[in-house]
Amino acid sequence: MNDVEGCPLCERHRGAGPLAGTPLYEDPLVLAYHAPAGETGGYLGYVFVETRRHVGSLAARTDDEVVAEARLVARVAAALEATGAEHVYSFVFDHVAHHHAHVVARHPGTPREYWGSRVDEWPDAPRAWGAAFDDYCARLRAHLR
Repeated sequence: MNDVEGCPLCERHRGAGPLAGTPLYEDPLVLAYHAPAGETGGYLGYVFVETRRHVGSLAARTDDEVVAEARLVARVAAALEATGAEHVYSFVFDHVAHHHAHVVARHPGTPREYWGSRVDEWPDAPRAWGAAFDDYCARLRAHLR
């Protein structure tokens, strides 16, 4: 593993920092985490798929990391659909210098103006905190086993 001091995703992988949490899935190459409720206002179904190794861009991934990431993105999408998403988006912004993909549920009834990268801005979207948020993550985790 190539850990970079000060990288929030490397910190998360060590179980430290403001993004720390329990992974939904992990293997030697990639991990998946639900976005912390505070980051997305409790929006249910906002998952990050991250390379375990600190990789600065799409092009810097190894072939094995590309395959592992693609496989996990598809599995996360299936888990989101199994827990009620009517559609799943995948985005790569790489605004943090550690490569990761955003895999995001669009819930039934989402107005068209919130489709795409604004899906979590819909005021009436399903949201949860505390035990209800933890229960949702547990359901996703069970689908990813």
